[in-house]
Amino acid sequence: MSDDTPTTLAELANRHPDELALADDHQQVTWAELDALTHRIGNGYEAVGLVPGDHVAVVATNRVEFVISMLAALRAGMTMTPVKTNWTATEIAYVLQDASSRVVVTDVDPARRAATELGLPIVDLAAGFDEWVAHQDPSPLPQGRTGYRIPYTSGTTGRPKGVRREQDASTPFETWWTSSGMGSQALGLPRDGVHLMVSQLFHGAPLAFGLGALAAGAPMRIMTRWNADAAIDLLNDGVTASIMVPTMFRQLLALPEERRAQLDPSGFTCILHGGESCPVELKQKMIDWWGPVFVEYYGFTEGGMALCTTAEWLERPGTVGKPMGAQEVLIVDENGEVLGPHQDGTVYFRRPEGRAAFRYLNADDKTDAAFRADGAFTVGDIGHVDEDGYLFLSGRSAELIVSAGVNVYPAEIESVIFEVEGVADAVVAGGPDDERGEHAVAFISVAPGTDPAAVVEAVEAACAEHLAGYKRPRRIEVRDEIPRDPTGKVLRTAVRKELWEGA
Repeated sequence: MSDDTPTTLAELANRHPDELALADDHQQVTWAELDALTHRIGNGYEAVGLVPGDHVAVVATNRVEFVISMLAALRAGMTMTPVKTNWTATEIAYVLQDASSRVVVTDVDPARRAATELGLPIVDLAAGFDEWVAHQDPSPLPQGRTGYRIPYTSGTTGRPKGVRREQDASTPFETWWTSSGMGSQALGLPRDGVHLMVSQLFHGAPLAFGLGALAAGAPMRIMTRWNADAAIDLLNDGVTASIMVPTMFRQLLALPEERRAQLDPSGFTCILHGGESCPVELKQKMIDWWGPVFVEYYGFTEGGMALCTTAEWLERPGTVGKPMGAQEVLIVDENGEVLGPHQDGTVYFRRPEGRAAFRYLNADDKTDAAFRADGAFTVGDIGHVDEDGYLFLSGRSAELIVSAGVNVYPAEIESVIFEVEGVADAVVAGGPDDERGEHAVAFISVAPGTDPAAVVEAVEAACAEHLAGYKRPRRIEVRDEIPRDPTGKVLRTAVRKELWEGA
């Protein structure tokens, strides 16, 4: 890719028609093909009855069609949501209904079942997709349409919530593409070489960063499923950038020494990482191996992000950086008072204009409750800033479990458990996991006269039916009672502390 400035998808196709844009384990797509396919598929959405503003759900595994189908929806002026493929049909159906989806693009059975039950048309990526695309109108879609993503984020109240950003809703596709490319370069993601997508595309940050690199002109190589050993060969194949989670670092470092020696990291220019805390010792080992190429991010779907270069981290080991742009970080105590440097409290992000311009879809009450009066927002993490404004995280809300970089909220699991006959009380918290960082552990008490073993078995069955695998408790323990304070509030922090003592 030449050094021309970020431009539109159409111009990239005109300038570099035969150069690689997307690739996975099975196929490659050039810039000209990507441009043409988004027009055809966008027209295909309209052919099944959609109009600009309607919603497309993409529930697909890692493949080039995921990206193409998504870009087609945005270019056609439609909203879209990437939905987790490891969710159950029940979980997927909830999002389809909440987002008022009009079509489901998928290659997985749970999504097919959910769409069929709701009477929604399916664009099946694994059955007849190429033929369907070939029959669609190839005419260019009108310019200036304002499609945008509605990512879903879980919360302490359990059910996932769609996040609608006001700015996205008024940004034409062409402008979004160009600004994404410029933002990517500002982060240090290169336009030369290949961006290796090692995470599942339905994850918000990897998708956003990967699309930014693509918009800047860097081809995306999509890894079907993460495997540390296989990643060595892919990383050696012209890769300059990627985005990972610390769990992947652990798995790469666990490879035999002779296998690790086969990797040549000299071509890497930017390796983003985030999603879960990265211990100082782990990151130092990666820097020793790959060099000063790491950029750590800390943020959340609703907005707010801190970034930290390797140079900054080496000066202040453990920091996740400073907030981007004109944002500021506030550290707040339990009384709502803003704390000074080196004092631990709840981490809030605040924009200079006040409240961030987003709302939870169909949940205005939850939107209002998410902010302080001054417009600051938090996800409940605990930390402090130093005298120069660098943020350090010292813990997280007991309401949050982070398993291999994926957020899991106890309330969602508890809502399933409480529906099981024989459960008198329950609490879920995160316990230590050598591989994934954390996993969910459930403590339950059973109703008098019930068989504890039978109740545990019923809880396991309910979780298997209603929750994705990564959310299900790895352990279910029966207790005489669940710890609560005098007001009846569950003492989740105490439960979490018990799980981590001696870990």
